[in-house]
Amino acid sequence: MSRKEQRNGRGSASPRGGAERSEVEALGDAVRGRPGRRSAEERREAVLELLAGKASVDQIARRFGVRASTVEGWRAQALEGIGQALRQGSGKSARELQLEKELRSLEKAFTHLAIKHELVERALRDRPSRPGRCRR
Repeated sequence: MSRKEQRNGRGSASPRGGAERSEVEALGDAVRGRPGRRSAEERREAVLELLAGKASVDQIARRFGVRASTVEGWRAQALEGIGQALRQGSGKSARELQLEKELRSLEKAFTHLAIKHELVERALRDRPSRPGRCRR
């Protein structure tokens, strides 16, 4: 066996009696792709199975070739989205409601300052001028 084969792990016997396992075999029926490369449809399917109790987090992670924490993240995102969709009233997020409240406050302050500015300008314009000195 060449040194290159030894470095790459090729040609060496595995600790399980000489039979080597490929990466696909090690993951079961999942074909692991690059992280973050699951389609929205795949993520939806995984979360629905998880919420329906048809499979555990570990089973879904193994089948989709991702880590369990990734599946838990998908579940958290889905539950957050469901919460937003079912929110009563305006259907707006807490952040949107906070920003709207802040906008109303700023509009009120702006209006108040604009009125003050107009009153000061009128007062300055309407005030009688002081007699000035003549420069001769």
